[in-house]
Amino acid sequence: MEIFGIIIAILLLILLAATVSALLRDGLGHNPPVSSHQAWSALDLPSTSYTLRLF
Repeated sequence: MEIFGIIIAILLLILLAATVSALLRDGLGHNPPVSSHQAWSALDLPSTSYTLRLF
Protein backbone atom coordinates (compact mmCIF):
# COMPACT_ATOMS: atom_id res chain seq x y z
CA MET A 1 0.00 0.00 0.00
CA GLU A 2 2.87 2.37 0.76
CA ILE A 3 4.35 1.75 -2.68
CA PHE A 4 1.23 3.22 -4.32
CA GLY A 5 1.51 6.31 -2.14
CA ILE A 6 5.15 6.74 -3.13
CA ILE A 7 4.31 6.29 -6.82
CA ILE A 8 1.49 8.84 -6.60
CA ALA A 9 3.74 11.30 -4.75
CA ILE A 10 6.45 10.93 -7.42
CA LEU A 11 3.90 11.41 -10.21
CA LEU A 12 2.55 14.54 -8.53
CA LEU A 13 6.07 15.94 -8.18
CA ILE A 14 6.76 15.26 -11.86
CA LEU A 15 3.47 16.88 -12.80
CA LEU A 16 4.25 19.91 -10.65
CA ALA A 17 7.74 20.23 -12.17
CA ALA A 18 6.32 19.99 -15.70
CA THR A 19 3.71 22.64 -14.92
CA VAL A 20 6.28 25.04 -13.49
CA SER A 21 8.58 24.43 -16.47
CA ALA A 22 5.76 25.11 -18.94
CA LEU A 23 4.76 28.30 -17.12
CA LEU A 24 8.32 29.60 -17.10
CA ARG A 25 8.81 28.91 -20.82
CA ASP A 26 5.45 30.41 -21.80
CA GLY A 27 5.68 33.81 -23.47
CA LEU A 28 9.44 33.74 -23.97
CA GLY A 29 9.15 33.29 -27.73
CA HIS A 30 9.18 36.02 -30.37
CA ASN A 31 6.05 38.12 -30.47
CA PRO A 32 5.78 40.25 -33.60
CA PRO A 33 4.96 43.93 -33.14
CA VAL A 34 1.36 44.95 -33.63
CA SER A 35 1.04 47.30 -36.57
CA SER A 36 -2.05 49.16 -37.65
CA HIS A 37 -2.47 50.12 -41.28
CA GLN A 38 -5.76 51.95 -41.01
CA ALA A 39 -6.92 54.76 -38.77
CA TRP A 40 -9.37 53.60 -36.13
CA SER A 41 -12.99 54.59 -36.58
CA ALA A 42 -16.25 53.55 -35.01
CA LEU A 43 -17.85 53.19 -38.47
CA ASP A 44 -21.63 53.34 -38.01
CA LEU A 45 -21.80 52.95 -34.23
CA PRO A 46 -23.99 55.46 -32.38
CA SER A 47 -22.35 58.21 -30.38
CA THR A 48 -24.66 57.72 -27.37
CA SER A 49 -24.69 54.69 -25.11
CA TYR A 50 -27.34 52.03 -25.44
CA THR A 51 -28.82 52.74 -22.00
CA LEU A 52 -29.45 56.39 -22.86
CA ARG A 53 -31.22 55.44 -26.07
CA LEU A 54 -33.72 53.27 -24.18
CA PHE A 55 -35.34 56.24 -22.50
